[in-house]
Amino acid sequence: MDLDCSMDTVPTAAAGLGQLYLDDLRERSAQTRRLGEQALAQLEPEDWHRVYMPGDNSAAVLVQQLAGNMQSRWGLLRSGYRPGVDGEAPGRDRDAEFVDQGLSPAQLWERWDTAWATFEAALAALDPQDLTRSLAIRSEPHTVLGALQRQAIHNSGHVYQLVMLTKSLQGSDWQTASIPRGGSQAQTASWRAALGQAVEQRSQRAEKGGQHCPLPCRPLCQGVPAALLSRPRRPASLPRRPAARPRP
Repeated sequence: MDLDCSMDTVPTAAAGLGQLYLDDLRERSAQTRRLGEQALAQLEPEDWHRVYMPGDNSAAVLVQQLAGNMQSRWGLLRSGYRPGVDGEAPGRDRDAEFVDQGLSPAQLWERWDTAWATFEAALAALDPQDLTRSLAIRSEPHTVLGALQRQAIHNSGHVYQLVMLTKSLQGSDWQTASIPRGGSQAQTASWRAALGQAVEQRSQRAEKGGQHCPLPCRPLCQGVPAALLSRPRRPASLPRRPAARPRP
């Protein structure tokens, strides 16, 4: 089955959509990684090897599996797309990834960082025209886009397992990695205020240059100027979450 459909003849709009997809996936992947790190940073050394119920995976096992998976899938694509590559590395022992190897937190952090760096390097090296090219996984044909979607789902699934496990182990000591309960309205107001300020500043710069703001326009809330980024990035003035506890 040949899934290699070159984008050489695809209109520019489609190539632009491919770039938009890659940019968004890079951003979402970074968010997934940060969420996992916020959970792992709350574990005590002995917690890494604890399970919530018999037969469950510990945090150590989940990190081992995530690391093995990303290294296998993208290790040979760190410098860009290569035809004929299979995403299941010949030397990978997937079953061993689900056995707690007794690694220290420092060793597990190293595996985590190395694996994410591998995936991020491969993702950074891809171009829109690569998305419709072939990439096999265990000899099963995929497009590169399909393989990326598969990886994103796999990563987020295990990261949310990490969050749930850590939250269960920490109990009342758990530090939320998202908007805390009861804080939605305040967070929304903060986002709107920061977004309005950022858009107003950009509009003023455009007017000073004698130009109309070229951005898509749709008012989001009262007091926010019409000129608005179609995909606004996080304003620099928006408060960040407290830094996670230092790694061991």
